[in-house]
Amino acid sequence: MPLYGSLDITQSPARLPTLANLDTEAWTLPKAEMIQLLIEVPRTTTESLLPKAMHPALPSYVALAVTKYPESPVGPFNLAVLRLGSRAGAHPRGFLLGAIASSPAAAEALRTRWGFPVEVGEVKFLRRHDRIIGTAKKDGRTVLDCALVDPQPVAGSDVQYINWVTAANAPLDGQTQPMLIQVDPKYTFYKAERGKPQVSTFEAAAWHAPDVTLAEPIIGTCCTVDTDLPRIRFVMDPLKPVFQGTRRIRESRADE
Repeated sequence: MPLYGSLDITQSPARLPTLANLDTEAWTLPKAEMIQLLIEVPRTTTESLLPKAMHPALPSYVALAVTKYPESPVGPFNLAVLRLGSRAGAHPRGFLLGAIASSPAAAEALRTRWGFPVEVGEVKFLRRHDRIIGTAKKDGRTVLDCALVDPQPVAGSDVQYINWVTAANAPLDGQTQPMLIQVDPKYTFYKAERGKPQVSTFEAAAWHAPDVTLAEPIIGTCCTVDTDLPRIRFVMDPLKPVFQGTRRIRESRADE
């Protein structure tokens, strides 16, 4: 029997970001540099974080990512995110639990255009001779300090980034309501590296995941990519299995 999450986002819509509409234009984000660390977590600490429409990943894991965007429509910014490994039907997805942006303009746009649960803080992406470091602070307090240690070059084809899912309020059929929104960026790789994940500070409550404890590292990568934040194509009913509750609101991307 398939496993499902237990989170009912319809019970607390006021805590979710709210979109004015589902018609946001895409952002082009060239030459982004991204650290992503995949780390196993005990499934008992994540069951209440995943919406009822989605399946947990087995084994359970989270993705910690820190990205430096040197260009965007609102100027350069850095973004740190925590995503929970999951599936929408048979498709792997990363459910967005929390995010911190270094720019107030970026945080506002990501919340109101794509529904990301973004807060403003201090986010840094630093490259050293033997590691690549990502840090995030909220209210002056370090809530993430992580690194990719001893990075080694690999082919971009060896790296896979899965699509994101976020929970937000948005208007549909004349009514603003809680829903799940899929965000599916594309990536063109210029450089890819693989190394050992290292996390020295992780304050779970700051990422809206108070019970999550990090266990064994799985893999870490750092890539330089041209990427984007595309127009929204799919939304999902948060209480129904995705094969019943997915709705296409826009045709496939022109580059697919």
